[in-house]
Amino acid sequence: MAKIIHLDIKNYRGIKHLTLKFKTDQNLICFIGRGDSGKTTILDAISSALSPSWNLNFYDTDFYNCDPNENIEITVSLIDFPEKYLSENKFGLYMRGLVKQNNEIIDDITLEELNEDLIPVLTIKLTVDSSLEPQWVVTNKREQEDKPISGADRAHLNCYLISDSVDRHFSWNKGNPLYALLKSISSDENLENNNIIIQCLREAKEKIDQNDFTNLDEATNLIKEQAATLGLDISEAGTTLDSRELSIKDNRISLHEDSVPFRLKGKGSKRLASIAIQSALVHFGGIMLIDEIEQGQEPDRVKQAVRSLIGHQAGQIFITTHSRDAITELGSEPLLLLLKNEKTGEIKTSSFDRSNEELQKTVRACPEAFFAKKVIICEGATEVGICRALDKYRIQNSKEPMSFKDCAYVDGTGSNIAQRVDEIRKAGINTALFCDSDRDDINDKKPRWREDRVGIFDCEDKFCLEEQIFNDLSWNGVIELLQYAKDENSDSFDSAFLDLKSISVKEWTEESSLRERIVSEFKPKKKDESSGKNWFKSVQHGETLGDIVFKYIGERENNTHLKSTLNNLSDWIDA
Repeated sequence: MAKIIHLDIKNYRGIKHLTLKFKTDQNLICFIGRGDSGKTTILDAISSALSPSWNLNFYDTDFYNCDPNENIEITVSLIDFPEKYLSENKFGLYMRGLVKQNNEIIDDITLEELNEDLIPVLTIKLTVDSSLEPQWVVTNKREQEDKPISGADRAHLNCYLISDSVDRHFSWNKGNPLYALLKSISSDENLENNNIIIQCLREAKEKIDQNDFTNLDEATNLIKEQAATLGLDISEAGTTLDSRELSIKDNRISLHEDSVPFRLKGKGSKRLASIAIQSALVHFGGIMLIDEIEQGQEPDRVKQAVRSLIGHQAGQIFITTHSRDAITELGSEPLLLLLKNEKTGEIKTSSFDRSNEELQKTVRACPEAFFAKKVIICEGATEVGICRALDKYRIQNSKEPMSFKDCAYVDGTGSNIAQRVDEIRKAGINTALFCDSDRDDINDKKPRWREDRVGIFDCEDKFCLEEQIFNDLSWNGVIELLQYAKDENSDSFDSAFLDLKSISVKEWTEESSLRERIVSEFKPKKKDESSGKNWFKSVQHGETLGDIVFKYIGERENNTHLKSTLNNLSDWIDA
């Protein structure tokens, strides 16, 4: 079963140059990253380089920066390809070797030197120049001329792409996955010359010929009579199927359910059916490419499809996804993160340690973090809500939303903060922490994180967020927060707080005991405290809390710690 171990892409669409290496024992690879990071382009590059077609269409827009003066070059190195490729009249003289000990490809070998520790490698290169004519060759780094490889030879690699257009996957044409599956399971070695699809068509035609077309007889007889008056004898004429319709190029034979062809099914069902066809095919040796596996699927179907691919254990499968459901099922092991620098076009890749159980937990707990270039890790639900409010505040003040800046925010769920900061940062993603300053275990790690260029946006020393807000917010903001607390928790709320409305701004600013009294009511209780209430510990409450904070953030004349922290966090998003 053919397996890609090395891929090199030059000047193809949004990729200037990208080199990828894949482990020989990894059958499932999932590309993740922001939109336009190159995920789909990679699948298209593999599909084109291994395509069984000889007449692929290329356009100027397929060249990097639409510049046809720089040739497209896609080079794919494979192992476990069909054994017949090793013969000298095929590509045996062009073989390379993979040293299993270090996964390095070497060229200075002969066929006789190949063994279980030095396995054969076939390298196929697709080149497209300004003429837009694709050329496929088998190549190596020895001083010998490249050898062309035909579409028929590439067809034995059984590489097919599942994308938006899968209708052709349901017909039995040559060059389609159904026909490739038929060849894989057929015991007839001469299938190419003894096409059973045509045989089926001929048998169908014989049955049609036996049918009585009496409904057409009246019109046919009128034609015979008119022909006779013109001197043409067509008295033996009748109606049957034109043999020209036997051409398999016209997609006459395809999968149906009852009388409905698969091509008329819904998008999600068609994609799952196409995945089913190729899953069967790769059991016999093949490469399956699935672009955005979640398209058209309900979350439960996405999860089931991913679980099925994880347990496939045959062939090689490449997928892309933007689905948190898919990532939750996959975990970190199959993931390959793509991070593209929009200014330089450089694409960096990051794979994940298979044995890291903590990373697995982080990926499954907050998969959305791994689709972003910047991630704000919030200590809890309150901070997540405030980030939602910050996003709205930015838009109201003519700033771009966080998504425009490739920035996401995730819940660190308190006890998991340190783990999530470390794992997301190690993935190469710009990381920030939005948190309290009342936990010594987290405060102790902040100097190290700052050295690692993690942005730290926290409260004053020993303050929690609620304490910081009530300390820094204007009196009008405090009154609105108290009213909101009463509206949401009338049974638990001390109505005496609202009797404070008559207090002047000056009194509020100077009366520390009053602030302490309010803070003591709204400060979150500790695990070991038997009384108290967590007033704002939900995303919904946190967002309203944030809306009120931003509504009154400019009323205090001095630059409070709260205002400075939130402004700095917004600047970090824009940086």
